[in-house]
Parts: sequence; structure tokens; C-alpha cells
Amino acid sequence: MKRLGCLGLAVVLFGCGSDSGGGSPATGGAGSGATSGSGGTGSGGSASGGASGAGGTATGGSSGSGGTASGGTGGTGGSSGSGPGLAAKYPGDVGIEKDPDVIWVENFEEGTVSAFLSRYESKQGTANIALDTSVPAASSGKASGKLTASGAGPNAVDFYKKLSPGFDEVFVRYYAKYQAGVKWHHTGVWVGGYNPASNWPSPKAGLKPDGDDRFHVSLEPMTSGATPRMDFYNYWMKMHSWMDQPAGSTAYYGNSVIHDPTLTAKDQWQCFELHIKLNPSPASGAGAELGVWVNDQSVLQFTDQSPLGYWVKDKFCPEKATGTECTQYKPPSPSLVPLDLQWRSTTDLKINAFWPQNYITEGGAGSVWYDDMVIAKSRVGCVK
Repeated sequence: MKRLGCLGLAVVLFGCGSDSGGGSPATGGAGSGATSGSGGTGSGGSASGGASGAGGTATGGSSGSGGTASGGTGGTGGSSGSGPGLAAKYPGDVGIEKDPDVIWVENFEEGTVSAFLSRYESKQGTANIALDTSVPAASSGKASGKLTASGAGPNAVDFYKKLSPGFDEVFVRYYAKYQAGVKWHHTGVWVGGYNPASNWPSPKAGLKPDGDDRFHVSLEPMTSGATPRMDFYNYWMKMHSWMDQPAGSTAYYGNSVIHDPTLTAKDQWQCFELHIKLNPSPASGAGAELGVWVNDQSVLQFTDQSPLGYWVKDKFCPEKATGTECTQYKPPSPSLVPLDLQWRSTTDLKINAFWPQNYITEGGAGSVWYDDMVIAKSRVGCVK
């Protein structure tokens, strides 16, 4: 199934590209975007679905029953992510927000939607955000966040947090449940950075980052259906284009890098954890990492050495990838290389953006539930 990639831009229009299984994705047109939803920010709303305003946002506090905003970079868990994780010390996640390694927590226990959203700098489609009684089995909480978007509108439902002071390495653990049979477009947790730090998201769809400005990492459904395949959808300075000769403002859309048909979005709670480590030296990708666990099981861990793989246009295919979007287009004798994760060309670019969203442009309404979200400087692990 062909999946069009379409992300909102601040102020300007947005473009679309595909994440199809074949080697020649189709181009997409530009379109006007929705402005920030009611109850959201001021003149500078979030840009998940379309154009945002001109600048300012409502300020969001970092207090509340779920959050903390401790500073400092680095982490005690090490880049390997080994060990049981922080959650093992806090059964049910009770008190985990007080751990010195924890940067931010969202457990949706603030009591009201307005209290929950007050902790975020930017938000959109707020009338379609609800606190729901469905929670993961091990959770000590009583509520989750339910985001409902639709091809008929609102297309974009999201909330965005600027992480201060910015970090070089993070682990992001969250639970998600995806309604079955939805025509997903961009529905997942986006983590990345802007230089300078921003109070609202501005992904600049179709444009490759320069290395000193921005990057994004997202794990989200790539297809539709009962159990759609999931993959990363990443923007960074070493990403590849779907075009043989990249040109124009629609040449680059998020690169997928896993290609495992058994990694799927389900209509039941799953525990996801992302690991992002930025390259220490701006001169190369040495030391950079990217990883994902599902239900505490490692799916794939990228370093500057492994796994080796090959490119099919804008898709990096690990050598053992089984997805047909790789296997049907694998070169006869591919040159196997590691994934170049040079996220940045300056250490001024940090991880400082947290953006859970549900963005749907076709079909009826579809809901995603999020809960027990923790951003930390070391491995978190699933709720115990």
C-alpha cells in the first residue's frame, strides 16, 4: 500500500511524498493547512497538519502531577541501554518523576484536559483530546490520553513540549494503542530538536535538514489495515531522497529504516521505547545511536558499526530486513554500509522537542491512546 507522507510547516504550505513498497514513490501536491485548534496556543500554534501562526505560543508550565523538567545532559544508563531500566525501581511508575535521570513524565493523571494541556507550549485540535479510562495493565493510573483525528477534520490533534535545556541522549518510553482499520498518516511520538529551540513544531516536510537546524525521529504506522506495519519516519542531515536526482521542495520525506512486517500497531496497549544518541563530534556520525524496544524486547539497535544494510531510494534496508519494500527491490550485489546517523553538524543542536500526535488526512475518524510517557537520560523499561 502506498503511504503518502505529509507534514505541516510553520507559516508555509506543506507537501506530500510516499513511503510505498516500490523504488519510485509518487510525488504529492501542496495544500493549505489547518490553523491551531481551539483552546490551543496563541498566534503560533503547532504545525502538525498545516500552517501555524506567526510566532508566539501560550506558555506551558512544567509542573503538574505527571511532570518534571530536571536538567543536564548525558545519563547514567550508558548508550547500550542494558539493564532493567528505571521502571524497575518504581512499581507502577509511582514516583518515577522524581528520579534524577527523568526529564519529563506524562501520565495523564492531571484530572482535566485543560490541566494536562497547560503543561505544553503548543497544542492543536484540543476539542478532540480526551482523558480515557483505558490504561495499560501494569499502570497505577486511572486515565490515558485519547487523540481522535479524521480525514474530514480536524486532521491534526497533538501536543508539543520544548525540553530544556536540551539533551544529547534520551530514552523515550511510552504506551500506545491504535484503533484498528484507520487510514493512518502520521500518528506517533515525534522526538527531535531545533536550533534555536522552538515553542512549536516546524518539521518542514519535503526538505532535508542542514545539520545545524533540526532533526526528527518518529515511530509510526506505515500502512493501514487491522495491524499496520510500523517503522521509523526520520528526518536528519544524512537522509536519502525518493528522487534519483533530488530537486525542489518535495525531494525529501521521512526515511524508514527497520522494514520488519512483524512490527505492527495494534488495537491493544504496547510498550514502546526509543533511544536517540546524538553524534558527539559534529564532524561525523561516530558514536551516534538509534534504537527501539517493544514490550522490553529489542527490535533493532543502530550504531555507527551495525547493522549493515543497503539503500533503496529513501529506505535504508538492514541486510536481514524481510519487508517486501526492501526484498523486492534489493540490488543484485548491494554495497552494505552502516546507517549514517550524523544527526547534526553542530553541538548547538540538541534533543529539545517532544511531539505526540495524531494526523489523519483521509477516511473517517481514528483514535490513538497514549499513556505512561517517560523521557529519561537512561533506559526506562516497561511499567513493572
